Amino acid sequence: MAGGGTVQLWTDSGIQIVVVLSFTFQVFLFFFAGIRRRNASTVLNLLLWLVYLLADSTAIYALGHMSYTSPSGKHQLVAFWAPLLLVHLGGPDSITAYAVEDSRLWLRHLLTLVVQTLGAGYVLYTYVASASSTGSLILAASVLMFTVGVLKYGERTWALRCGTTGGIKSIRGLIQYSDSNSSMKEAVKKKLRNQKEDNEEELLILAHLLLSRCVDAFAVYPGWTQHGTSDLYPLQGDDMYKLIQMQLSLMYDIMYTKAWVIHTWCGYCIRAVSFVATLASMFLFSISNKNGYTRIDVDITYFLLVGAVVLEIMSVVATIGSTWMCAWLCSFERTTMLGTGLKFLRRLVGATSKRRWSSSIGQYNLFHFCTRDNTELGSRATYKLGLQNWWNRVHFVCTADFSNTHIQGLLLKNMIKLSPSHSTCIQILESNGLSKEEAGWSHWSLNLDFGKSILIWHLATDIYLIRSKEIGNQGDLAKAVRMLSNYMMFLLVTKPDMLPGFVEESWHNETRCRLERQWYNNRRNTELPPKKWLKKLFHNDGPDGSRNPQIEQLASTLRSGFLSDHDGKWEYTPPENRKAGSTRYEAANVHAKEHAAELLHLESRKPDLLEVIFGLWLERLVYAAHRCGPESHARQLTKGGEFITVVWVLSRHFGSSRRRD
Repeated sequence: MAGGGTVQLWTDSGIQIVVVLSFTFQVFLFFFAGIRRRNASTVLNLLLWLVYLLADSTAIYALGHMSYTSPSGKHQLVAFWAPLLLVHLGGPDSITAYAVEDSRLWLRHLLTLVVQTLGAGYVLYTYVASASSTGSLILAASVLMFTVGVLKYGERTWALRCGTTGGIKSIRGLIQYSDSNSSMKEAVKKKLRNQKEDNEEELLILAHLLLSRCVDAFAVYPGWTQHGTSDLYPLQGDDMYKLIQMQLSLMYDIMYTKAWVIHTWCGYCIRAVSFVATLASMFLFSISNKNGYTRIDVDITYFLLVGAVVLEIMSVVATIGSTWMCAWLCSFERTTMLGTGLKFLRRLVGATSKRRWSSSIGQYNLFHFCTRDNTELGSRATYKLGLQNWWNRVHFVCTADFSNTHIQGLLLKNMIKLSPSHSTCIQILESNGLSKEEAGWSHWSLNLDFGKSILIWHLATDIYLIRSKEIGNQGDLAKAVRMLSNYMMFLLVTKPDMLPGFVEESWHNETRCRLERQWYNNRRNTELPPKKWLKKLFHNDGPDGSRNPQIEQLASTLRSGFLSDHDGKWEYTPPENRKAGSTRYEAANVHAKEHAAELLHLESRKPDLLEVIFGLWLERLVYAAHRCGPESHARQLTKGGEFITVVWVLSRHFGSSRRRD
């Protein structure tokens, strides 16, 4: 009986359920699609992905169902929902593509637009135009909503086309035109010089004016030129990073929303026609004769129309109050006052908050990982399920706050002289007086595959920072070095597609296994009091300082046998019968301890050695940023952004970008 009742319910009311569900999906996407601008939780992102996929499928299913079934006279009003489903297929303004790959399918969406438009037209022709019980007012309302649906779906397809690499190249000329407005740039910069606080709206306008630098990067524009730093004057420190973050947020708008399409003359016309037509359609339906229709169908139609009107009003308000509108108004002398008033209103509601990056960077430390507790519930359960690799990538990472660290100032200080060329790191060693004879192992490791080089230097850096006698006087710099080292390992472990070349995972696994065996064979009783198992399961066990004693113990066991402490100075004796650059070891820990020994030995003769190490890590980061494909950078825009992408765009502004080798 229960099964029969469910079947009967679906037979009688299935189309009503699907149509209401389709509108519910649109409301969810409208309000929650923006969570991807910040680093939202995995659960929310998964839910958003499911709704994004189901939204189109539900509307297409409902249209298909209407096109081949003939509802009885009492359900004739159901045909009026076909144009509303076409509007749903147009989607909200806040999301057009969930991933880069969705934009590439814009031709498929164009074909779907044609097919579904014909389907909705057929439904109207069959069940509305030819029905004697249908009044002319409902027919007029249907035609108006059909027009809105075609415009909305066409607008979405156009936005998907603009989000591709080819589409970004096609709009580049329009963005460059605004970039050439030098008088407006100077006016904005003058305001920034006079307005030291609460200047985010002015920074956002400047981000629009300089957007072509960012667009060139994502469009893979080959003519990379030197821009210098004049365009960024008078920005300093935190404002520089804010501007880059805002530009990346604008690129998110172009690639994943309708923003760029809406804020054109054609887009404004579509928005006006859509708003007026939706209001008119609701009015016509409200005064039409509804005799002969079921109460539930009439109520659902009102629900859909009122919901459509509310969403249209909110879309219009969002369009008028957007940063794109503000920048557009400020670009004309006659509308400058309107732009100023809009900026004032935006400051009142804190509109720029959604444009801010979380200012956090991922952290992963191999020593920290190898000293973990293998007996905890999460590790044992995922091992039995074969999910240990996923668990290791997710559970043993954390984030570090980048906003108030020494890295910002150091990065800006060195950005002009940074270059993405492959040999620059070796040039840094030599420019600081470290010849191949003095730093042979360092030169050799920098010529390795990128992933191997990162792994060796990560371990060597940790050993050096733990054993060095000079680190205590360089707290901020040491913190910056460790943060960059952990961040590069974070990319190596969790986002290898953002690093150049082939990342040899077997080498990393072999090194990890050796370190784990060394830890469990030599560990002493330095374990911290265990947490409750449930809290430990849901708490990320990242390198946040919780296991410093264990890390120091493991690093101490790796101290090279070629290093000894004589009267407070490290003395280094190279291994006998061993040439620099030998690769007879499979794991990185042996090479890493020899690097660390060499660095500790050089410390007494090179008081600024820590700055050299920071420069090496920074150069590796810039090198990786420019060898990472634009699509990989674009994918990170939907996950809250990555620090490596910020560095990539920042270096474009400083003119360190060159043609790829």
